[in-house]
Amino acid sequence: MARFIQAQYPVQHAGLNRVTRGLEVLGSFSAARTVLNALSVIGAPVTRLSAKVSTGFAGMAAARRQRREDDKLWNVALSDARVMADLSRAMSRDALRDTRGYY
Repeated sequence: MARFIQAQYPVQHAGLNRVTRGLEVLGSFSAARTVLNALSVIGAPVTRLSAKVSTGFAGMAAARRQRREDDKLWNVALSDARVMADLSRAMSRDALRDTRGYY
């Protein structure tokens, strides 16, 4: 009854063979592994530093843009009394609000 069954099993597991070959390939690239380990160690601090630098540059650009707009408004205020009055009123309200907590 069991004459047609031909069970031939491999001696080694196929997955184990793939893993072993993969490890041999990785072992041959020791320079690449060293570089990757070095990058993994310094990667996070470099990423944080670059984020801080880009945030700092963005803040500087925003401050520069605000200064240019303030200069334009001041030049307009020097030539137009109504704008100067508005600025004066706004500044006195800000000064009143800032000093209200002291007295």
